Amino acid sequence: MFDAVNAAIDGPYRPFASKPVSAPGASPEAAAIRAAYIVALNEFPTKTATIDSAYDTSIAGLPASPEAIAEGIVVGEAAANAVLVARIGDHRDDPELEGYTPGSGPGLWIPTPPAFANPQTPFLRFVTPFGYDDPARFRPQAPPALDSRTYTIDYNEIKDLGRATESSRTAEQSATALFWSPSASALWTANIRSLASSMDLLTAARFEAIGIAAVTNALIAGWDAKYTYVFWRPVTAIRAGDTDGNSETEPDLGWTPFIATPSHPEYPAAHTTVGAAALGFYTVWFGTDQFLLTFKGNGGAVRAYASVNDIHAEEGNARVWGGMHWRNSTEVGTKVGSRVGKYTATHLLKPLDD
Repeated sequence: MFDAVNAAIDGPYRPFASKPVSAPGASPEAAAIRAAYIVALNEFPTKTATIDSAYDTSIAGLPASPEAIAEGIVVGEAAANAVLVARIGDHRDDPELEGYTPGSGPGLWIPTPPAFANPQTPFLRFVTPFGYDDPARFRPQAPPALDSRTYTIDYNEIKDLGRATESSRTAEQSATALFWSPSASALWTANIRSLASSMDLLTAARFEAIGIAAVTNALIAGWDAKYTYVFWRPVTAIRAGDTDGNSETEPDLGWTPFIATPSHPEYPAAHTTVGAAALGFYTVWFGTDQFLLTFKGNGGAVRAYASVNDIHAEEGNARVWGGMHWRNSTEVGTKVGSRVGKYTATHLLKPLDD
């Protein structure tokens, strides 16, 4: 959508894929709607009827003249097709389980209860990011050894605070874990779009494009690390604590996390990786890491934060208190995500004079 709007009004930014020539007076709104429509049809071919209906409603609601709408449609379609061509061969359509080799034993991820589902979308580790080419560009070092002090501390912390019952976790800690429990990409994409809703069309299109690219790049970076190291989840580790060679990690065969474990390897934490990427982008965009951010979480609950560090801390705590992630993994995710978000924000859709 950004390339379409940028072209329709001859905006001052470098495009992602192209800047088609636009007739004077072309409707940028029509260009954006058409671009979104073309991409949606390409990506979701089984939902044509729904997409057509949404498109017709959106176009019909525009106040521009028929001529301006028609010209906007032309530029929007050209921009969308250029983006689709640019993303040919980006691996987003690879087989679902591409990139995963099953394993077992101390430290290695295996499917987790209660569903024991196949690993989630390992192919994402190979998808070409936005603004750079190497999915492994931000890969962190390996997770800590099972006999390390870091692992031991993390093990015993989550064994208590992350368990479903008989935990010393407080009611507020439980509420925080639940607040951050939905999909990280869904939560942060919604927040990006909420902030963009008060901006003018070109600014909003650019803000959304860079912000959602940062979220996507963070998922790619996270999945690269997850399926490189294939580290085990707490629910697996704690039930098998007598197999890890660490005398300070007592097993609990019936241990269950407060929140069900997602079906992909543990390291690093995706929530903190994605959240930190969005916040890294915000920090570059707003020129500060101190700003008021209203955030909508699980069930529509709303919380307000005054700084980036406040959110980093709470989102990391939530994954520990929910029983899904070791403390170290949340901290590594924050570091990786911050680098991804800031890099994306400073290398994508830059001003023409930059």
